Amino acid sequence: MADQQVETDAAGKPPVRLGERFEIHPDRPLPDLRSPNAAGFVAVDRDRPTASMFGLVCDADQPPRHDVLAALHGLRSEALLAPHEWGVVDWPATGRKHFAIIFDRPTGGRVVQSLTQTIAPTHEDELIHHVLPPLIASLRELFAAGFTHRAIRPNNLFWRDVAHRTLALGECVSAPPAVLQPVVCETIESGMAMPAGRGNGSPSEDLYALGVTIIFLLFGRNLVASLSDDQILAEKIGRGSYYALLRGERLNGAIIEVLRGLLTDDPRERWNVQDVEMWLEGRRLSPKQPALVKRAARPFEFAGHPFYTARALGYAFSRDTASAARTLKTPDFEIWMQRSLCDEDRLKMFSAAVAEGHDVGASGHDERLVARVCIALDPAAPVRYKGFSAAIDGFGAALVAAFRGRGSVQQIAEAMGGRLPQFWFSAQSGLKPELVPFLKSFERLRLHLEDRRPGFGIERIVYEMNPKLHCLSPTIEAEYVIEAGDVLTALERVSEKRKDDDFQVDRHLAAFIATRYRGAGTDWFDALNHQDPAQRVLGALYLLARLQPVKGPSAVPALAHRLGRQLPLVIDRYHSRTRRKRLKAELPKVVGKGNLADMLAFVDNAADRVRDIQGFQQALRDHAVIDRELDLLHLEAPRRPERAAELGARYAATTASLLAWIIALSVIVTMS
Repeated sequence: MADQQVETDAAGKPPVRLGERFEIHPDRPLPDLRSPNAAGFVAVDRDRPTASMFGLVCDADQPPRHDVLAALHGLRSEALLAPHEWGVVDWPATGRKHFAIIFDRPTGGRVVQSLTQTIAPTHEDELIHHVLPPLIASLRELFAAGFTHRAIRPNNLFWRDVAHRTLALGECVSAPPAVLQPVVCETIESGMAMPAGRGNGSPSEDLYALGVTIIFLLFGRNLVASLSDDQILAEKIGRGSYYALLRGERLNGAIIEVLRGLLTDDPRERWNVQDVEMWLEGRRLSPKQPALVKRAARPFEFAGHPFYTARALGYAFSRDTASAARTLKTPDFEIWMQRSLCDEDRLKMFSAAVAEGHDVGASGHDERLVARVCIALDPAAPVRYKGFSAAIDGFGAALVAAFRGRGSVQQIAEAMGGRLPQFWFSAQSGLKPELVPFLKSFERLRLHLEDRRPGFGIERIVYEMNPKLHCLSPTIEAEYVIEAGDVLTALERVSEKRKDDDFQVDRHLAAFIATRYRGAGTDWFDALNHQDPAQRVLGALYLLARLQPVKGPSAVPALAHRLGRQLPLVIDRYHSRTRRKRLKAELPKVVGKGNLADMLAFVDNAADRVRDIQGFQQALRDHAVIDRELDLLHLEAPRRPERAAELGARYAATTASLLAWIIALSVIVTMS
């Protein structure tokens, strides 16, 4: 575990600064205050040295909830563990950067360390008069601010006082929403999703988790501790959460009302904050009865088990895709839906699922068909495809987890490429307002997915869906870069240690810059995918040089050195041998300044390019003239012997005539 590595090799290490006020002491761990994904340490406020504080140093594999951090900081509610400061720190034990958060230290400690622990039962009157009121008041403030907690569970509760009379909810910001929640504390719908894909949810999920926590406090133990997650889900689906979680235990008194209200499985019927507050004030509400789930007249047999409800059958289908696909290709299932289940809405969506399935290609057809049918059977459930399962607002966190080795990136890409989120939206009878933005974005994201250029693809989607995710490029991941303005600084730090390595802009780095720096045009990334290595090097230099004057330091000599090692490839594109020799001789001097724009102008100067091309074209013309002259000589070569004989005959005849004339003239002169 990364958080365990954070705690190691910290003996004798100096305090780590966070901001201007706070220090975290690596050599003073607080095991009782650690989270499953973050190690706890003593923290000191330099402005208030006597204040009791602690810091969480987070696992780098799971991004914190930045938006909720800001909201909690502003609330300062008494029953919420609110952060004072947060940011990125250099952590000595791991030799990399981590995200850290500072909190007030709870006085009374954690209620339980795990759900298998047993404590003394809490009396009903104690719950009603001391425990619940501050918790509900704090949740009301959080919900009013537009956020959810998503980490309400018995082992994330703290006593605010030494007397153990009042409770506070533990932190909910060091990891994605609900990723650390046990299935027992999640609604049926959320429990069916993979932990990283549960999403922010709504206040309804938090109040359900509060109901589960109340049962634990009432009995002092987890009544379903002996069951596996699959068994817990099956019990909830089959019997309803209220009866499944009580496991036959009897309750007396007024507490039954609030538990039934909070644990009803229909979110439309589940109590909200106002209902609970009214109940705490003594205004008794009508007892909630478990909602009746529509049952078929006769069961449908699948994998050797009978199923009476659409939800139970959808859950079974999602866990055995191959068998489900074979079943859906027979007429038996549709006949059962028509004659036994008799649910017009489900039948209509089933027909739509099958119809859309015909529009996709052969590859993955069965898996997409099963995924659509599962949505049709249980629209409230998460999107389930192969081994992937996520709420509609949980795709972003699930994709981060997949890129960090906890899931399949390919499955998520296939689910989005197959338009499963869009089909999920079409199956909803009523859409929550907070989900409307997701509906508008999924089609745009699918277009990014289909674009395979650097700066796009599935890497672009992970940053679009997680606006505060640090860059996952292997080159600078350990630098925990969140903003585009920090990219060059991080690359410079890394390059100081790797001066002899060639530099390349990988797909994550390109996608991160494209997402975080909106001024980047799509043409900035085109050359990164070129077949010519020289073009790729020039593309990397072009991209970073554009970023430097706007979002980076003025000089990056170590990075410039790494890029400069590859620039002879670019210089070799010049035709002039003299120019190539001159540029290579002057290159080290330009590289040494660390200004990427100067380097770009030096190796790819437009005027030099024009002169080089013009000179090359003139050389080509001169070469063509010489070639033509040589060709004429070559054409005349075969006729040279004939012409020589002809000329020789002419010369001989002329010479003979001349000699004859001279002889005749001599004879005449002699006779005279």
